[in-house]
Amino acid sequence: MQYFNDFLKILFTFVIIMDPIGNIPPFFALTGDFDTKTRNLILKKAIIVAGVVLFVFGVLGKVLLGFFGISAGAFYISGGILFFTIAYEMIQSKPRSRQTPESSIEPQDTMMLAVFPLAIPLIAGPGMITTVIFTIASGDFSLIRLGITVGALIVSLVIQYATMRSGGLLIRLIGTTGMFVLEKIMGLILAALSIQLVYEGLIKLNILHG
Repeated sequence: MQYFNDFLKILFTFVIIMDPIGNIPPFFALTGDFDTKTRNLILKKAIIVAGVVLFVFGVLGKVLLGFFGISAGAFYISGGILFFTIAYEMIQSKPRSRQTPESSIEPQDTMMLAVFPLAIPLIAGPGMITTVIFTIASGDFSLIRLGITVGALIVSLVIQYATMRSGGLLIRLIGTTGMFVLEKIMGLILAALSIQLVYEGLIKLNILHG
């Protein structure tokens, strides 16, 4: 039961950081000149590339933290600050740094479009990369924890794919206002999670006593 709860917590965090609802408008702006079949192919390639990038960073994250001598407590606090920044931008409806304007794209090459800017930085942005590293490296390494994290990553990417693929339908169903409200709710939840991470980081650094 505990493993299932951990899986749900990690999955929920990944989905919030990826923000599949918020990624729909830039995705359609970047692929609006393509037919549905080509658009879905580009999206599929982007999801695969993003998954590989996130997995590699997640596996190497523990090594990088050890190399630079970064403690778990410090990484908890830095992750909490980063999460709060993302949450604040979601609540304030400010554009993410990972969103790239359409003018910088060469749409003739669908593979390049899938890699940049869809896979990186739209799906596998700095926030998501840091989140994956944090999730795997923040605790003692175990194959179970790695399996839970990879499983949550795969499910979140599937959710990302399904949401962006059906983006046109979602926009018609809930409208722009509905997407706006959903992003605000997810931002509030992420803000609360960020404060909790800072609190746990202070405990790990023995600054506070839980």
